Amino acid sequence: MLMDRGVLVRWNDEKGFGFIQPEKNAAQDVFIHISVLKKMARKPIVGDSILFQTEVQNDGKRKAVIASIEGVAVVAASATPRSHSHVQSRNENFNFNNKDKAHYHNPRKSSFNTIIPLLIIVAIVIFGFKQYQEFNEAPAIDEVPVLTNEDIQRMPMYETKVRTQTPATPRFQCEAGKTHCSHMSSCAEATFYIQHCPNTQMDGDGDGIPCERQWCS
Repeated sequence: MLMDRGVLVRWNDEKGFGFIQPEKNAAQDVFIHISVLKKMARKPIVGDSILFQTEVQNDGKRKAVIASIEGVAVVAASATPRSHSHVQSRNENFNFNNKDKAHYHNPRKSSFNTIIPLLIIVAIVIFGFKQYQEFNEAPAIDEVPVLTNEDIQRMPMYETKVRTQTPATPRFQCEAGKTHCSHMSSCAEATFYIQHCPNTQMDGDGDGIPCERQWCS
């Protein structure tokens, strides 16, 4: 019987089922369960090419009853009864030998296993005793000194210093003959002259701004 081919488009690894999109009659996906792929060397993954045969279920949907993953090896059949009995015989011999070893009592090993826990307990007790001694011998923490009124009075008081602003030294001074804008070098100098020096002729409109065309534009 010929096998159909399709692509595994969905797979739920936890529940062990998925759906195949067939190359032919792709309108309906085919249900596939992990039980029909149990002889494959690995579990199916989405994108695998699946060869399958189907049967129609009672609800009209198609289900894969025989399937294999294209390009993936098939696991070999179970071993023959003879080989199985041979393996079983070897297992029985192994179990018998283990029982013999279990009944064999090694007194040296037993005493060694008893001494180790005792040594561990002794070491823990010694360590704890040393920690206790170090705790008791630790120097006491110095008490916080109590300040008296005399100590407080001896402490220097913080004195705040008030900064006094010294008047800024004027950058310009009145010089004879400097009355026009052509004598000035900046707007600041012209402003100083009309405010502090006599006979200046630099504020024609009397608005307090000198040399508006030259320096204070």
